[in-house]
Amino acid sequence: MATILVVDKNPAERRVYTTLLGNYGHRFFEAEDGVQALEVARAELPDLIITDVLMPTMDGFTLARRLRAEPLLMGIPVIFQTANYDETEIHRLARASGVMHILRKPAEPQAILRAVNDTLKNPTIPARLPQTGQLQRDHLQLLADKLYEKVSALEDANERLRNLSLVDGLTGLNNRRGFMILATNLLKFARRAGYSSSLIYIDLDSLKSINDLFGHAGGDAALVNFARILTSTFQESDVTGRLGGDEFVILIVDATQNDLANIQTLLQKNIDEYNRQAEPKRALSFSMGSIRVNADSTISMEEFLTQADEAMYKHKQSRKRARN
Repeated sequence: MATILVVDKNPAERRVYTTLLGNYGHRFFEAEDGVQALEVARAELPDLIITDVLMPTMDGFTLARRLRAEPLLMGIPVIFQTANYDETEIHRLARASGVMHILRKPAEPQAILRAVNDTLKNPTIPARLPQTGQLQRDHLQLLADKLYEKVSALEDANERLRNLSLVDGLTGLNNRRGFMILATNLLKFARRAGYSSSLIYIDLDSLKSINDLFGHAGGDAALVNFARILTSTFQESDVTGRLGGDEFVILIVDATQNDLANIQTLLQKNIDEYNRQAEPKRALSFSMGSIRVNADSTISMEEFLTQADEAMYKHKQSRKRARN
């Protein structure tokens, strides 16, 4: 499998690639801009770089040219991704920078897979780009700067709106809408690739008592801490979200029933470690249900959620009976 460097100022955009391609076993590094990407590339020598085009500090065009100027890096293929796919200048500058593949942002999973597979199998990277005079470097940089100025304000506004609409403001996890978008795409990918899919539904049982004892501030702290535990328990390739209140969901690809049992054991272990350090009345507890379907399943995400919710409720009831 390949080592891939994903470059984008928005962590959510980077997560689209690491989530999708992570299911193929690829190893990832991430960077926020071209300057950071160049440092990572020098240290890690990735097999492929997927980068946004218009970024502050150093844009994708400059990054590609800087890579070609260094002997150890000149052979690394680059894929561009951009929300400004229809800009003619983007494609002209990409070709001048030695980049053959450009992905529309947001990209369809199949388009990402095709571009990555083709680039890794057939890296058509020139050994060296034309000299600066032939490239008209100053002119290209001027065009890139104008493009960046033209769209940066709009991209910043879109990013704020996207974060507001897709990310839970308290925990930083995907909110219901963000989860449904990412999980639906991952479910489609799993079916096409022939993988099973598993949906885990979790209820934070202790939230009500913490709210009653410590108020909403205490409850919010419990939710934030539980989200951190979930993030450390599950992998980046899993899609994790907070549906609202005390309900959390995670979609996992290609997990066996034994894997799901091990995940529940690991989550309980991480909760126990947290509780040993927490005040007893702030201790966390959860109920968890999971549903696993094969690649040929036609289940919708809504029905998937319903069935996982029912499985979680059965677990919650069994725990209540065990205490009584």
